[in-house]
Amino acid sequence: MTGESSYQTAAPAPAQDNQDNDIFIAVMGPTGSGKTTFINTTTGSRLAVGHRLRSETKDVALATFNYRGHRIYLLDTPGFDDTHVSDTDILKRIANWLEYAHSKGKLLNGLLYLHRITDIRVGGMSGRNMRLFHKLCGKDAMSNVILCTTMWDKEDVATAELREEELLSEFWHSMVEEGATWARHDGTRESTFNILDRILGLPPIMLDIQASLADGKTLSETGAGKEINRELVALQEKYNKDLGDIRQELEEARKDNDLKTQRLLEKEKQLLEAKLAARLGEQEKLADAKVGEIGWLKHGMANRPTGGCVVL
Repeated sequence: MTGESSYQTAAPAPAQDNQDNDIFIAVMGPTGSGKTTFINTTTGSRLAVGHRLRSETKDVALATFNYRGHRIYLLDTPGFDDTHVSDTDILKRIANWLEYAHSKGKLLNGLLYLHRITDIRVGGMSGRNMRLFHKLCGKDAMSNVILCTTMWDKEDVATAELREEELLSEFWHSMVEEGATWARHDGTRESTFNILDRILGLPPIMLDIQASLADGKTLSETGAGKEINRELVALQEKYNKDLGDIRQELEEARKDNDLKTQRLLEKEKQLLEAKLAARLGEQEKLADAKVGEIGWLKHGMANRPTGGCVVL
């Protein structure tokens, strides 16, 4: 089971006119879940692969190849846990691509959400990625979603199956209830094509974020935007509470003339104030974010690529 692929720097897809044999698939998930590796394994592309906690995918990248009479476009996206890029900027980059694709009559045929089966516990960054993915897609798009666990070749099968059951019964339960299906990816090229085969027959679907933007909503008014804002507000409340506690401790240290404690608390206070200011800045950026303003993106999308990989 093979597909013909090529790699070059080319004008981004999609084109102005729908092509019946074009299949668009977004590959999403946390940093390190295997998104870029999945795409490289499938297409033979050479997208940079991130290791450890550093993300290599900071922009939306598109890899293309021919398979079973179709032109397949695999969209490589950054996770909502990037080490150097905020969730607001990542959402804007993804939304820009989706909004302009929609304006040119292109919709995704499927979405793959990748999650490492080797993860001992789910929560924090992983949980946030799942929530934002769910909000970005919306209930009506779940029938075109495949929840893929990766790295089965790196974990004991019995342990992996227990983790898979936990994902399906708890963390992925609502998405499965709304129509999402699931799959296992063992790292082989045959495995990637088995997963892609399940998408070939699916009709294009409009995501919740695309429908919201088409209705004139701002990025902050979309489901994903509201989720990011909710988390920013929660962090602000936490930082304000922590600052209040530190100020009280600092006052007590001054009364006791405890200079060492004062210095430590001042440093901690400055750190929290910087974090609070950053979150307030993110909230303002989200409120002011506008989608569809990237002129070079629109210019590049005017022409249909002959194949390869492009970074948007």
